This record gives sequence, structure tokens and C-alpha cells, in this order.
Amino acid sequence: MKRVFRKVVCIVLLLGVLGCSLLPVTNFSAQPVFAQSQTYFAPLALKALEVTAYPLAVTENTEASITFTLRDITSASTPTAIAPDSLVTVMVGNYTTTGTVETDGKTSVTLPPEVVTGSRLVGVVIVPGYQRMVFSLIVKPMQLKDNALTVPERSPLELELQIGRSWCRVNDKPTKLPVAPYLREGRTMVPVRFFAEVLGYTVDYDFSDPAMKKVMIYTPDNVSNAAMDEKQQPEKNNRPFITLFIDQTTVIIGGISVEMDTTPELVRGTTMVPLRFVAQTLGYYVDWMPPLVKLTSSF
Repeated sequence: MKRVFRKVVCIVLLLGVLGCSLLPVTNFSAQPVFAQSQTYFAPLALKALEVTAYPLAVTENTEASITFTLRDITSASTPTAIAPDSLVTVMVGNYTTTGTVETDGKTSVTLPPEVVTGSRLVGVVIVPGYQRMVFSLIVKPMQLKDNALTVPERSPLELELQIGRSWCRVNDKPTKLPVAPYLREGRTMVPVRFFAEVLGYTVDYDFSDPAMKKVMIYTPDNVSNAAMDEKQQPEKNNRPFITLFIDQTTVIIGGISVEMDTTPELVRGTTMVPLRFVAQTLGYYVDWMPPLVKLTSSF
């Protein structure tokens, strides 16, 4: 019996081996298996761009050559000129032109006569890797012929101010500011209503939404009258030239939304804004003569 049992066991084992050898052979590679995970890459933060245009006033229906000085102001303490040969795109309405940066961060564009119309031009400067920035130009009427009626030229307005002093000079006349200019994160902050109204602009406020406090600046030829019913005002009078938002970097200029590197803020009920950005948009040339800052109107 033992011999018979052993033979049966051997036969079963042999059949098992033969059966396995008849099965299809599958090769398995010894590759490590890693847990899958999704990686999200945050978009690169755009650097801050400062644009200074010259001149700030052009003559209507006349070819205009504009020179831009472009600076990287990402670091408020160490602004630097945009690198030479950087590509620059300038858009004014439907007109677009491109160029490259030369030495000292300067580049020039020429606007054709058909683009230089209206009372103000608002354009956009785009440099790859930087936030887009808006510039504004005053458009002056053409001089009429001698035998026709002429529009008298306005004398340039000059303002001088100093950090920390509440007194400034307007055409050499001492004038007190509601809040003295001060520095914040390397930016000179000034009261916006004062500088706007000196040039004839109108400033209005809408603080009805605590999270979206708006400061609206209207041009002299586009004045808002808050006391007048909106239906009685021309449609254009309801569109501010500049809209700022308290404690927010967004600013809308001529319908174009851009970002400032410093937020407007309220100090004792006065709206304070970064000097260079707003002053140039309003039509001031800014000249730093430490410890003074001199502003000269472009019209």
C-alpha cells in the first residue's frame, strides 16, 4: 500500500509540473511603482513696471513722438532701468506699435495724426514679464490762423512740496495741504483731491460699499455733478477719467484696468495716493530735487 500511495503522489506532482509548463509565460518587469500625485505650478508673479512719458501734451491731428522711460520698480528701494533690447508694445486705441528698449530704459514711438484726437489719449505699455502700465497724454487743440479766433495759452502751473511738510507752494504762493506728504514703502503719498482740483479736475467719492470704496476723478471737460440727477447729465459725464479703490491696487484709467504697486489709503478722511503715478496721469511733469519735489503742469 505504501508503494502504491507513493506512486500516486509522484504522478500527481508530475502532472502538476507539466500543467504549469503548458501555461503561457508572462514576463513581469521589476519596475518600481510610485504613488501618483498632481503637481500644480503657480504662475510666475509679474514684476512692477514704471512708465514715464515725455511729452505729456500733444497737438491734435499732428504726428506725435513720445519717449518712454521704463523702470523696474519691483524693489522700491532699488529701481532699475529695463534691460536694453527688451521688447516693448504700445497700444493707443486700435493702434499698436512695437519697439525695443535702448540705453537707460528709454524707448520712443511715433503716433500718427489720426490717432491723436479727442482731449486725452490713454495708452498701454506692455513689456514681457511685467505688469502692463497705462500712460495718459493731454491733447491740445491746434493753433488757429491769425485771422481767426485764437485760444489763449494757459501758463504752466508749478507746485513745490516737501516730504513731511504740510505747506507747499503753488506758483510761488504758500498753500497748506490737508495732510503732509509722507513716504510709504518707498513711495511718496500725497492728497489726491488737492492735486486734482488745482488743475481743474473734479473729485467725487462713493463709499456706499465698505469693501469697494471708490475715488473718482473727472477731467475738466468731463465734470460730474453729484447734485444733478444722473438722467439730466450727458452720458459721458457719468464716466470718470480715473477710478481708484481705497486699500486696493487696482485703478481704472480711461476704462483700462491696471495695477499700482501701492494702494490708496485714507488718512484723517483724506485720500492719499502715490505721487508719481497719479501726478503723471493728471498731466504733471515730476522733477525730484531733494528735499523738494517739483510738479509742472503739461498744459
